[in-house]
Amino acid sequence: MTAAHSPVDYSALYPHTDDLTLLTAQLTDLQRCLESFRPLSPEQVVHLQEVFDTEYTYESNRIEGNTLTLMETDLIINKGLTVGGKNMQEHLEAVNHKQAIHYIRDIVHHQEDLTEDTLRKIHTLILAGIDFKNAGYWRTDRVRILGSRHVCPNPVKIPALMQDFFSFYQAHKNTLHPVLLAAEMHERLVTIHPFIDGNGRTARLVMNLILLKHGYPITIISSENHARHAYYKTLETAQLSDPKDNNAFVRLVAGYVKHWLLVYLDMLSGSIGEASHDKGYYFFKRIAVLL
Repeated sequence: MTAAHSPVDYSALYPHTDDLTLLTAQLTDLQRCLESFRPLSPEQVVHLQEVFDTEYTYESNRIEGNTLTLMETDLIINKGLTVGGKNMQEHLEAVNHKQAIHYIRDIVHHQEDLTEDTLRKIHTLILAGIDFKNAGYWRTDRVRILGSRHVCPNPVKIPALMQDFFSFYQAHKNTLHPVLLAAEMHERLVTIHPFIDGNGRTARLVMNLILLKHGYPITIISSENHARHAYYKTLETAQLSDPKDNNAFVRLVAGYVKHWLLVYLDMLSGSIGEASHDKGYYFFKRIAVLL
């Protein structure tokens, strides 16, 4: 099961750009297109969540070294089956990630905010059954990221750094463009590396929590080798730059948001029947020149 790539070429309306001002304008317009389809039917919600959540779980875990295939991930998290030849931790990582997605959706549904408690809960879900001792707790040991020149902060600094993390979020959550905010908080959390393990998956969930709160769909970072390299390289560039420059990472995240918005819209537009011709009016009006 996978989210199909769009068969329509939207580049005439939404051309590639490295200009963040133009890119965020495109994202805002695409999010307006998505709003024109809402409210979605219960059947649409269930189908889209199953497709996106499965692929998201597969890709996010694969970035961290999990060897489950997309089909195996589907069997485990949607069918409740076990897969021969895969260890228990890999099964738990899949199930846990799906539970964490459910949790961030629940936060959005109840209009709750990103807080220290919600962050710790996300991390607790990620490490459930894998590392009880460290799940939901700031690390107390020094760590190094394999293959990275970034030196993670001394653990004694983590409480203050995380206080700054949440202060930044509160100060900018209503002023910074949602996609820029999501990318910023993603990068900041990975840079602090507050947990002994699971920081990447937790940071991507925080990113998607912010996106979901602002009406964007789940955004999936690819685990393919070239994409993973670009992901880590732009993160490291942000971490090592002085003064800080995370524009390359923000552009990378924004590009993924744009891609998955278009995939999501394409899936929705293909599921609209004649009886629901008013659904997606703004989207169909925008793409009329392409049809």
